Amino acid sequence: MTSQARHAEIAGAGIAGLGLACQLAEAGWTVRVHERASEVRESGAGIALGQNGVDAMRTIGAFDRGILGGSKVRYWNIVDQWGRVVQEEHLSTELYSIPRSSLLRALHERALALGVDVVTRSPVHGARPGCLVLADGRELPGDLIVGADGTRSQVRDSLLNHGLRVRRIDLKVAGLRACMPAVPSDPSDAMLEWLSGQRRVGLIPLDGKDLVAIYMFCPPQDRPGRRVPLDVASWRASYPQLEGVFERVPPDSSWGEVWETHCSSWSVGNVALIGDAAFSMAPNLGQGGCTALQAAISMTKSLQAAAAVEEGLKRWEAQERPHVDYVQRWSGRYSRLCSKTPGPFLRGRSRVFGTWGRSKRLNDRFAGVEARLLASA
Repeated sequence: MTSQARHAEIAGAGIAGLGLACQLAEAGWTVRVHERASEVRESGAGIALGQNGVDAMRTIGAFDRGILGGSKVRYWNIVDQWGRVVQEEHLSTELYSIPRSSLLRALHERALALGVDVVTRSPVHGARPGCLVLADGRELPGDLIVGADGTRSQVRDSLLNHGLRVRRIDLKVAGLRACMPAVPSDPSDAMLEWLSGQRRVGLIPLDGKDLVAIYMFCPPQDRPGRRVPLDVASWRASYPQLEGVFERVPPDSSWGEVWETHCSSWSVGNVALIGDAAFSMAPNLGQGGCTALQAAISMTKSLQAAAAVEEGLKRWEAQERPHVDYVQRWSGRYSRLCSKTPGPFLRGRSRVFGTWGRSKRLNDRFAGVEARLLASA
């Protein structure tokens, strides 16, 4: 069925909100996106775009611009503190490491080209079935109301009064992500990760020449690890071979807590939640942005096939949720294994990682998640 007369109000001009806006607009909806900031922008950190995210961006029509400044990754590995490779893969699927700013800019430009109204300086207070409620008290009606407003979603919290149950889990780990100048010894087509104690460090290539992205994780109680500017001496003690890397971390980098979000439902009436507002996860499998983009595609498809928005949203969640839940669960397990394993069990942790990496059942199951998500396109 067609939906030319339908209108959507979306809170949040991030990856999930803009990705959904693009798909709805292309399907004939009128769409307005509200962004609380003065401009649509993203921090300079890097992001991994796996095969399902690559195909989603192609479906949306923003792939080529979305990977500007990025690199195609052909190999990844994880090395423990004894120098052993505990997991590795030479990729047969597509994986790109790109600046988050490129991904968001491409989605923003595509949304504008499709006629989406993107309104900045428009903070949202919440929602109720049928209306998006702005901070100034205005209520904006829509056939579809969407909370794509991140882990601290105002839309999600407002639905607690309408029967939604939410559980947010502090994974007890802090993360730093930044871009920095590259040197010749940095990877150009590989994602490399190192484990030492309860600390993690990873490097991902960007343009293959001038920039590289770093991610670092440590427990909240690791005060030397979380100092800003970075305590190079402390991190060098964990990773002597990476001293030159730590010296390049921008001094204005910051640490953020990592949370999981679990909602009893992804919709209440015609109000839907998507992305971090619905299912934030630990950034360990490169699937946070990918699952958000794929959910945007499958939501649009479900809405187009349904006579009523509420019916389409229920169908969408029934189809999508088992796979997103699976990815979220394994991302959390990875996080806990890295940040909570005590010293006497670190060698055992390496063996667990090796077992996971060699498990045909786990790898086939995860590959099945990507295949199933792609099928919804």
